Amino acid sequence: MANNKVEVDADLQDLIPQFLENRKKDLEVLQGLVEKNDLDALAQLAHKIKGAAAGYGFVKLSDYASQMEAASKRKDPAPLPRLMQDMKAHFDNIEVLFVSM
Repeated sequence: MANNKVEVDADLQDLIPQFLENRKKDLEVLQGLVEKNDLDALAQLAHKIKGAAAGYGFVKLSDYASQMEAASKRKDPAPLPRLMQDMKAHFDNIEVLFVSM
């Protein structure tokens, strides 16, 4: 599997457990939206995940969300199941490393 190590500013250490719990919930909702093919709601939630993940330094998670947002806005559901699977696999195996920045 790809490198799932994410370096996060040690000053954010107290915030990361809640951040990860919120994203876990978001991914569950996102999965349902993929299954329902609700592209408008999917684009909105993917946009939210993209911004939140980028803000905390979770670049790859943000990238997956960005790809999902773009596909949803293009009204192209074809890549969404694969992207969802890849995003969930990445998320489930994230290793957070707290570093001084």
